[in-house]
Amino acid sequence: MNNIGVVKDTLDQTVYLRLREMIINGEFPPDQLIIQNQLTETLGVSRTPLRKAMAELEMEGLLNRTSKGWYAKKFTLEDMISVFELRAVLEGLACRLLTPVIEDEKIVYMRAIFQSAYQKRQEHDKDAYYLADKKFHNLIASETKDFYLSKSLESCKVIQTSLTQGLYRSPDETYPEHMAIIDAIEKKDGDLAEELMRNHIRATIAVLKSGDSSIHF
Repeated sequence: MNNIGVVKDTLDQTVYLRLREMIINGEFPPDQLIIQNQLTETLGVSRTPLRKAMAELEMEGLLNRTSKGWYAKKFTLEDMISVFELRAVLEGLACRLLTPVIEDEKIVYMRAIFQSAYQKRQEHDKDAYYLADKKFHNLIASETKDFYLSKSLESCKVIQTSLTQGLYRSPDETYPEHMAIIDAIEKKDGDLAEELMRNHIRATIAVLKSGDSSIHF
């Protein structure tokens, strides 16, 4: 590939990642039309890489295209339940497949980030546990050695999509669950790690279905 091709691919990826970040961060209200001319000026790019990025994000379910133009996806309760069902299956399988191959250092790291974050939460650092939760679940995805599962997790973007909403259950409830999953991985019990991860994620589905008033979409 020549240098022009490399630059083009890099630009396309940069625009895609920046636009996805803007959507996830809620910079586009779902009922507000995305003005492409303004967006090209904001990002400092032409319409070609922008349209390519928007098409990719539409395929991922983060953008909707109508006759009027593009809108950010508004996640309904049904959407979020579906996302967590996918996560339960895919991340459960990822746990089982990574258990025999994950490096000991990664297990130590997973345990450390939660122990540190839980302690910081006790000291009123509300964001620490949320960030640890994201790191943990993203690490499960990145450490999966199965090609097709990795591609499914990447293409669905189920982890990022679901985690844009934040935490749904108290760390007092989820911390022991995370530790149990890590213990199973450390003991090389892939079947147990899979079961625990599925139960961990599906417990959130029950909260979503309960209509807890603290949950917002």
